Amino acid sequence: MKAKVITFPVGIYQCNCSIIYCTESKEAIVIDPGSEAETILREINDQGLTVKAVIHTHAHLDHFGATSEVSEETNAPVYLHADDKQLWDIADLQADMLGIPKCPHANIDHFIEDTQTFNFGKFKLEAIHTPGHSAGSTCFKIENGDEQILFSGDTLFRRSVGRTDLPSGDTPTIIKSIKERLYTLDTDTKVVPGHGPSTKIGEERKENPFVSI
Repeated sequence: MKAKVITFPVGIYQCNCSIIYCTESKEAIVIDPGSEAETILREINDQGLTVKAVIHTHAHLDHFGATSEVSEETNAPVYLHADDKQLWDIADLQADMLGIPKCPHANIDHFIEDTQTFNFGKFKLEAIHTPGHSAGSTCFKIENGDEQILFSGDTLFRRSVGRTDLPSGDTPTIIKSIKERLYTLDTDTKVVPGHGPSTKIGEERKENPFVSI
């Protein structure tokens, strides 16, 4: 049995929003509802899902612009790493900086801890704190049958890494996070990044020009 993973880009920055759910219980987790709440909610309703949590890889607005609407409609609690709360609290300023519309501001219900797990049906996601793109950047890993999937946010992309020139970003820190927390995962681990196409850990270890081993 495998969890079902639906990933689709939303908003002008094409943030990858993911919905992961147990096909038996229909319990789900939503990762990074960055924009287009109607699209996300339509997918949730079409599949008949019960959302257990709305979780975030980090607090740049293109990754949480639809959180307020999605969490309110689903009654799901909102999670973010505490080290990104300062970014979360300046959502309106981020909107001005990024050139995107201001949005209703969601409350954070719980702070994510490193290695924390999120249970849904017969499955669970594990949080991996990977600071560097932002202080609170967090990836999420699932053992999905014979496959391991990593939702890497803006920490690791296909042949690239997250920018570090924004508030609380740091280049040595993101390199350390990738080498010590992500590249130590199984080489066949599928990586679903915050933007762009998926990749695999083994490919990035060999071919990523920014962080390779």
